[in-house]
Amino acid sequence: MNTSLNHLSAGRRQLLTKAVTIIVKAVRPEKIILFGIYNSAGGISDDMGDEMGALPYYQRAVELDPMFAMAYARLGAVYNNMQQTELSETNRQKAFELRDRASEREKLYITSHYYADSGQLDKGITALELYQQTYPRDAIPFINLANVYNGLGQFDKALPMAKHAVELAPDGLSAYENLAVAYVGLNRIDEALATLNTALQLKSGDINLMIASLEWAQGKDSEIEKSLQTAASTPDGEVRVLNFRAGIAASRGQVRLARDFARKTQEALDRLHLQGRADVEVQLAGLEALIGNPKEAISRVNEATRTSRTLNVLWNAGVAMAAVGQDQKALSFVTELQRARPNDTIAQNVAVPMIQAIVSMHPSGSAKPAPEKAIDLLNTSALYMRSSPGVLYARGLAYKHAGRYEEAVQDFQKILDWKPLHGADSMGPAAQLELGRVYQKQGDTAKARIAYQNFLAMWKDADPDVPLLLQAKAEYAKLQ
Repeated sequence: MNTSLNHLSAGRRQLLTKAVTIIVKAVRPEKIILFGIYNSAGGISDDMGDEMGALPYYQRAVELDPMFAMAYARLGAVYNNMQQTELSETNRQKAFELRDRASEREKLYITSHYYADSGQLDKGITALELYQQTYPRDAIPFINLANVYNGLGQFDKALPMAKHAVELAPDGLSAYENLAVAYVGLNRIDEALATLNTALQLKSGDINLMIASLEWAQGKDSEIEKSLQTAASTPDGEVRVLNFRAGIAASRGQVRLARDFARKTQEALDRLHLQGRADVEVQLAGLEALIGNPKEAISRVNEATRTSRTLNVLWNAGVAMAAVGQDQKALSFVTELQRARPNDTIAQNVAVPMIQAIVSMHPSGSAKPAPEKAIDLLNTSALYMRSSPGVLYARGLAYKHAGRYEEAVQDFQKILDWKPLHGADSMGPAAQLELGRVYQKQGDTAKARIAYQNFLAMWKDADPDVPLLLQAKAEYAKLQ
């Protein structure tokens, strides 16, 4: 069937052409990228960029034709890439309902988009493979298969897809981003940086932010600021950079600064009339739980879940509540995830068992803590642990509580080794501290001292009153 612009009405054609001229680069690779735009030659391009600028044209397109399936699909994709989860789901569902009005190529796009973005990754992969086989010169299915595999932590599968996507779409930014993520996941950092430096010619702040993340992982603090300033040159780029700065502050134990950057992130989202305050709030809840501020964690979870019930919010809320011993509240989020997202791969195979595992490490009534049960639960999530470091951290704690110290050391060390992949947050320093605690339990005082010293060096500029820091200093003093 004809997929060129020529079969569209004049109104549709004009609006989509305007969107094409606006969208010229790609979005963040950690989001499922299933967004195509028509070009004048009749193909579908994966190049994306100024999505906020494109939104009014897609919105106007569905106003002119409420049965325009691809316009809804593109709205869903744009909102998804902007992390506007509820709006994405609404438009994605509408496109799926109207898919029989679309061309065969459009149906493949809409179907693969619908399943992958809704978390039904097995069906999403199947749909993308069919898309790939049917249109082998189209970069979109290769880009999105790479993106799905990156999200699953299956970087060996993502790499050939991303490489081929770059060959098909040498000016398509998302192809380079996915290729860089795959290289980082395989610990091929030099190749990742080379890929990103090649993509710099495409003028994307997202690329600069990815470079900044690798600079942070390599300890190149003097180079980070230049990359971040470039990345923040657009309003949506400013949001991502502010959130990244919050992560850097958290990784240094600078809790007040992390809270301040989080607040600024929320204010920037408000200025753009974007959702996302709850995601920022629940991130802070996790930080408060980790550092020993249970009241703050509970308050932030309550605020986040008051306004949002997305997977990200419920998952992180459940983990935070379990971490501070609010087990029934944590399990209520598990129940909601099981009911609301029964076919979501990550929800059911990572989020649910992770929350359950943390809860099982606590005593309940007359029942004792069950770290072995926690280990069994988390082993079901092990397939995804490269993309979900929280699984490793929780399992490391379970191993420690079960007296399986060598295995605990392995999990905590992996978190530190995979620092370039996971970016700036507080989990790395927390894993470093747990290494010291495990070595102390093993009776290896020399290694324990070094591990504590490394943690204290990471947090040399931390707020002095952070409970976790005070606890670590007290523990370290006992080793002297």
